Amino acid sequence: RTIITMVLAGFLGLANAQNTSITEGHVQSATAISRVLGDGRKVETVVLQYDTPIRNKSLSAESFKVEGKDVTRIYANNAPERAEKGKDGQYVIIEVKAEVDLNARPQMPSEADKKKKEERDRMQGGPGLRAGWSTGGNDSYPGNAVVTQTKDIKTSKGKSYKANETQIEATTGQCLVADDFRQEEFVSPYTGQTLPYNIYIPKDYNPAEKYPLVLFIHDAGVASGDVTHTLYQGNGATSWAEPQTQARHKCIVVAPEYPVITVDDNWNYSHHLDATIALLKDLQTRYSIDPKRIYTTGQSMGCMSSIVMMLKEPDLFAAALLVAGKWNPSLMGPLDKQNIWIISCEGDVSSNSLQGQAVELWRSQGSNVTEATWDMTLPQEQLSAEADKMRAKGNHLLFTHLTGGNHRATWFVAYGIAGVQDWLFEQHK
Repeated sequence: RTIITMVLAGFLGLANAQNTSITEGHVQSATAISRVLGDGRKVETVVLQYDTPIRNKSLSAESFKVEGKDVTRIYANNAPERAEKGKDGQYVIIEVKAEVDLNARPQMPSEADKKKKEERDRMQGGPGLRAGWSTGGNDSYPGNAVVTQTKDIKTSKGKSYKANETQIEATTGQCLVADDFRQEEFVSPYTGQTLPYNIYIPKDYNPAEKYPLVLFIHDAGVASGDVTHTLYQGNGATSWAEPQTQARHKCIVVAPEYPVITVDDNWNYSHHLDATIALLKDLQTRYSIDPKRIYTTGQSMGCMSSIVMMLKEPDLFAAALLVAGKWNPSLMGPLDKQNIWIISCEGDVSSNSLQGQAVELWRSQGSNVTEATWDMTLPQEQLSAEADKMRAKGNHLLFTHLTGGNHRATWFVAYGIAGVQDWLFEQHK
């Protein structure tokens, strides 16, 4: 609630940001506040600013509906922020349910999307993703909201505002934590092409201190999308910048947005990974980064990209968190000297089996690997306790199997586990 209060406190001047559908009514502005969960950005609060104070006792959870969302609480407040108890005020706060859906699927492709895919496959010589080609970046994670007043409400002076069918569209949107990232560009010294990326710098950054850096690489679903898509598709980037994580492990976070597929299932990769390595080296000249504590992580394509970079630059990363990915097991032998935590779902047969073969190779080379299976439906606190048990074994190679699930569900769960985060930051080169 403190986080939301801090973000919403800047909305006192939103009266001028009006939607044509509400300028004739009593609502002066509508703001949708979202947060990035494991399965993507979701709205969790809507703030309506009225032209006069609203009586809190006239409100209930049935006073408004939010299209496509379950309302949990509605109350008035004298500031545009959440509160434990409502009070008469100019703002109506609508809280909606925002939780991870382990069965979430990407949006269904339109006919236009299907035609684009057919043309891409024709040009590539057959179906399937290829390194160096675009997916279209069609996955989207909107942060908008549409509200309708369904019950009569009263002002603090007793005037009734009648229920109506007018749709109130959010005129302003904010995404907690994701909005704290800056968007920048890096020009590859090898090709001259531009690599857009997001970067989070701790709010109290002090160049006299040394900071760990976490690199997050997205999956293929948002390749060639807008630069912020890697922040919205899941919490692989934002989880490291959350206030509670920063309080334990202050760090810099970097999340590129790749214009193409960086790695494919045939073990091919694009030059963008060399550009990424160059970006990390460039950032070390501009920020106070601890060279012994640079970490890489990624999901699916991002996991595979991390593996490639670790093979190419074995002295660059202090540790890696590899989520829902794979690589040719016969080529992963040299990685047994690295600090690695692999997380895969049992339902992701390709990742789980190929990473398992890599683990067996490491064991045959004399390395000890801590291995465990977790129930992915457990609360995050319990998953963190399970992570602590694995950490206590003291091995530098770990492999967690999540029960059931599927490919995408792996990262819906993996990045919110505090014990896994703690392990990463414990690692030094």
